[in-house]
Amino acid sequence: QEYLPELQIEEREVTPDFIIPKCKEIACIDADKAKGPLEIRKWKQGDKFIPFGMKGKKKVSDYLTDRKYTLFQKEKQCVVCHGEDIVWLVNERSDNRYRVTESTRKVLILRIVEK
Repeated sequence: QEYLPELQIEEREVTPDFIIPKCKEIACIDADKAKGPLEIRKWKQGDKFIPFGMKGKKKVSDYLTDRKYTLFQKEKQCVVCHGEDIVWLVNERSDNRYRVTESTRKVLILRIVEK
């Protein structure tokens, strides 16, 4: 059984004073775009996502290489998935398709808890 950290999910209404946390350890995604369960797993070869703020898909392996990840760091990297989609490259970047927009009513705040 490989070790996986625990995913903590908090749902919150978007109020006028709601501010998206600006740290990598927290991801905010649109709750209505992520209907159904979210799961955490290790990334695998061939995984792709659309990094926040970008248009096109990028391979997770290329993204991690660009970020100068070592092999050891790469091996430990997890992703949070919604079905086949990657929603969050944990502690790095969320997926642009799940971003919070003007029309977002509810957000899911994702955090990782090391057991």
